[in-house]
Amino acid sequence: MSLAILTRADRRARAEAAADGPREPVFARSAAPKPADTKSGLPAPAVETAPTVRQFLSQLGAQERKLARKEALNAVIDVAPGEVEKLARLVARLRGRYLAKLIDLGNNTETLPGELEIAEIRRVRERFEELELGLASVKSALAEGDLTLRGLRPE
Repeated sequence: MSLAILTRADRRARAEAAADGPREPVFARSAAPKPADTKSGLPAPAVETAPTVRQFLSQLGAQERKLARKEALNAVIDVAPGEVEKLARLVARLRGRYLAKLIDLGNNTETLPGELEIAEIRRVRERFEELELGLASVKSALAEGDLTLRGLRPE
């Protein structure tokens, strides 16, 4: 639901409430005051019909969720459970390599680690952490319904 719809609904509710009381003829109405212009040159919305910041943020959040779900479902089509399992195995393998590099570095007590060794450990750690975050994102998208798995029922 867009903010314009929310504002129109508010106007309709007010009009229905006003319809219960006596009406004055249209020709007897005075012209509505012109709304003040904003810095952008656009007229400012009337305060009584404008949505609140909380309403705007609520609507924006709902629109973001709808768009994210739509884009994810359009971009990632027909995911098999095995593909997600392969990603999990890859994350586990990278974690194992990272831990092995750290242990190997600790076994060499004769010298301090050099720049090349530290750079290699950093590179392996960054790869592991990036894929770990990616797997968490995939799991979150599956839980929220942004991605679907072939052969499994959605919640």
